[in-house]
Amino acid sequence: MCWTTRRTDERTDERSDEHADERTDERSDGGPMNDPLRLRILVVAADARDGRFAARVLEERGDAVEIALRVPDALERLARGDVDVALVSLSLPRGDGLALVHHLRALHPLVDVLVVTTPQDLEEASHAMALGVTQTVMRPLTGDALLVAIDRARERRMLVAQRNALGEQARRGKARTATYARCAAFVAETDHRIVAERILRTCAEELELAAGAIYVPPYPGANSYLRTATVADGADLPESLDEEALAAFDPTEPVQEDEAVLRLLFLGEQDVNACAVLVPLAPLDEGAREALGIVASLGTAALMAARKVDAIARTGLKDPDTSAYTFAYFGDVAGREIDRAARHGRRFALITLGLTGLEAHAHRLPPDARLGLRRLVTDAVLAAVRDSDVLARVEEDEFYLLLPETGLLGALAARRRIRARFAALPELDALLAEVGVDLSSLDLACGIAVYPVDGSDLGRLLRTSRRRADQSSRGVWRRLGLAEMPFWDALDRLVGDDRGVVVHGDGGFTLDAALEAAHADDAQHALLPRELLPRIGQALVEDAASHRVPGVVYVAGDEGLAGALLGVLDRPDLGPVRGWVLDGSGRPADEPRRLAVSDPRLTERVLLLGLTELGGYLLAARRVETPARLGDALFAYHASNVDLVDGLVTALQRTYHLQPELGE
Repeated sequence: MCWTTRRTDERTDERSDEHADERTDERSDGGPMNDPLRLRILVVAADARDGRFAARVLEERGDAVEIALRVPDALERLARGDVDVALVSLSLPRGDGLALVHHLRALHPLVDVLVVTTPQDLEEASHAMALGVTQTVMRPLTGDALLVAIDRARERRMLVAQRNALGEQARRGKARTATYARCAAFVAETDHRIVAERILRTCAEELELAAGAIYVPPYPGANSYLRTATVADGADLPESLDEEALAAFDPTEPVQEDEAVLRLLFLGEQDVNACAVLVPLAPLDEGAREALGIVASLGTAALMAARKVDAIARTGLKDPDTSAYTFAYFGDVAGREIDRAARHGRRFALITLGLTGLEAHAHRLPPDARLGLRRLVTDAVLAAVRDSDVLARVEEDEFYLLLPETGLLGALAARRRIRARFAALPELDALLAEVGVDLSSLDLACGIAVYPVDGSDLGRLLRTSRRRADQSSRGVWRRLGLAEMPFWDALDRLVGDDRGVVVHGDGGFTLDAALEAAHADDAQHALLPRELLPRIGQALVEDAASHRVPGVVYVAGDEGLAGALLGVLDRPDLGPVRGWVLDGSGRPADEPRRLAVSDPRLTERVLLLGLTELGGYLLAARRVETPARLGDALFAYHASNVDLVDGLVTALQRTYHLQPELGE
């Protein structure tokens, strides 16, 4: 009988070994041992011979077997985990077998339990079956009985694994469906700004975020990407991604994880269309990674489609969002204007306009509010310029304005009108109040370039005007808030009083912090001998006269300076430069170019203001105590900053009700 059983076992084992070899080949990738086709079995035997017999039979089948002859050893092994099946003998002393079954069902419900029993232990076997034992094997053990019991446990585990896999597939399918449904919020949009914002919102719905932001290039091929929308604490993330950060991207991986930060790349045909930077509250699991991959894939397609729609719209005549023209049309008009100006020796001006002060609040402005803001800017500009002037919207909040047959003075006058219109827009306050954003720092940065002085081609003119717009927003006039001050308060801010300057014996001087703040590349303080004033005024006017360009000059506070100005203005070859001496004594003027103004400050201070087509110059000076060897020296502030001079000339004309002469 034993021989028959062993021969049957050997035949069974041979068949099992063949299948085991096939299964091992299938899992040559080193898969986990808890594959339901290959079990990890713990044999808890009352007899060592039974344990060795079971181990030999099951190991030949391809399973991994461990033997425990005592309950404490079994408990220790179970505590380490990774047990699929427990084969427990109910013949253990003191009823420990049934107690171990209780323990397994209570604390290790995923372990299948088989019991080995004898006809004398039927009562305990029935109790074990009631506890949920998978199979009962009778002693004395045979190979067939063991294999049948273990195979049934194996089949059960395979069915459970398949059920769990189907359940997981169903769960993932529902999750994917939900992700696709959330992506519907942006796939149908054609405005790439709205697409980017809704992509970020979808990411926030897929996983909990501590912070998130999305960055898009301000124009195709840009070297830095700007933050356009945020969620949670996204305002704490960088406002832009520079060229170094962009170079660190791996374009082959749409979802990239770097420590606690995730990056989603939305690739374009030649570069990255957008990048979402996410800071999740929990580590990324496989389901979240799959969902983000879907968002990245659909987001890439949506952004590419929106860019194409935008490109098609911009090749037309009118900008699709505003009543301005497109850059394509602007470029064509500018090219023709350059040709006409070159043939006829004419000038024209180009102004770049851009909204500043939005950066800190951009994440709080919905796309509709941004669009409304652009339309208000367009309406303000068009209301302030001539019908022959051409306005185009280029990118986001940037505009170009072409002023045919216009020089620097006319462009400055147009800029003043545009800013005045923009500041007086009643709809602007209503729009900002509606979205709950305080944009007291909102401003319209303007840069001016004039053909042919600043360049003979469109590219150079645009670069110059952009640079000047940036300089204007950071210049002394804006930085010190002089635009909001009366004329004399602005001059006092630049020149200061006796407490703000200390003159040293060697001719040097020390300034307080307020006067130091007025310094710039094109503006500074100096100790100036009074005898130099006539030469400076004469050189200013003669320079404009030699170029035959119009302009206006105001002087006050020094008779030598006034005499030099009047002497040059009386020359018949002067050209269109106009000059005035402001007499603060209040006496009636005895010369046509002297204006009687009853204000003692015009006699106590020295002032030279000149604004021509060539640029602007300011010299504001006051008397200061100096060592005797320095003679009659003045403490002066002089600048060639066009914005500063234009603002002060306008403020001076407003203060004394003078006739504007600067292209109004």
